[in-house]
Parts: sequence; C-alpha cells; structure tokens
Amino acid sequence: MKIIISESQHNKLRMRQWVLRRQELFMREYNEALEDVNPCNHDNSERYVNRVIHHIMDGLHPQFYLIDNFDYELLFEVILNMVYVDLSEKYYSEIENCG
Repeated sequence: MKIIISESQHNKLRMRQWVLRRQELFMREYNEALEDVNPCNHDNSERYVNRVIHHIMDGLHPQFYLIDNFDYELLFEVILNMVYVDLSEKYYSEIENCG
C-alpha cells in the first residue's frame, strides 16, 4: 500500500524527525524552559506557550544556524504541535497558584 502525502506534510515529517534525532538536547531545553519561564508572568496561555517555544528554539539554535535554507518557522510549528497541549495544561494548572 502506498500513502501519498503533500510536500508540506513531508517537510513537517522531516522536521519532526530532525527534532527527534536531537531528542536529548530537545528535552533538556524543554525542561530548562519550564523552569525558566514562569506562567504567572504571562497574560494568557498563548503568550506562555510562545515564550517557552522560543526558549527551546534558542537552545536548539547551535544545531541549525549553519544549515542553509533552514526553515525556522517550520521548526517552530513542529515544536508547537509537539508541546502545545502539555504547555497549555501546565499554564492553567499553575496560573491558579499565582497571587
């Protein structure tokens, strides 16, 4: 059986594989971002999620800054899809404790 996917889907799959090949680094940056970015300092979950992902991407930067035509926005989108639910849940569970 053959599965036909679009070029966009193929690019997302390749980028996800790129992230997963660097899983140890990605998880280290993800955990560091969770420690460094306080949900109480953000007005809503979207800003919190956005800040955490930018923090992760800053940590991954040495892995991709020399790659020609590296799609930074696609990497952002792939990471967003990977962590959005977890980060949203974390934001709403911790925002209750802010005071």
